Amino acid sequence: MARLKKSEKVFIVRSLAQFMTPTEVARDIKEKFGIDVTPQQVEYYDPTKVAGANLAQELVDLFNEARKEYIAQPLKMSILFQHHLMVMVDHQHLRVLTRKLSEAFKSSCLVRP
Repeated sequence: MARLKKSEKVFIVRSLAQFMTPTEVARDIKEKFGIDVTPQQVEYYDPTKVAGANLAQELVDLFNEARKEYIAQPLKMSILFQHHLMVMVDHQHLRVLTRKLSEAFKSSCLVRP
């Protein structure tokens, strides 16, 4: 069993909070830090599992905060995307209206004030 540094523990806890599986996290730890850990060892850092029942309170708090942020993230992205989409539609709508008005003035359907 590999002895983990604090930064590696934080990486594991944050990854698990983002609903990654222990196998995925073990693979990522190997790629990022060059450390071999088993999925069972990773599971120890998940406070929602039996193996993580004795996890330090600091890491439990980090897990809960990271999960809360991860769940809220799509909502924030959705709101930003909706705003961006509305701005795009408004600009497109304005261009269409401008073009239609120009065509109407050119064809003498409308008289300029």
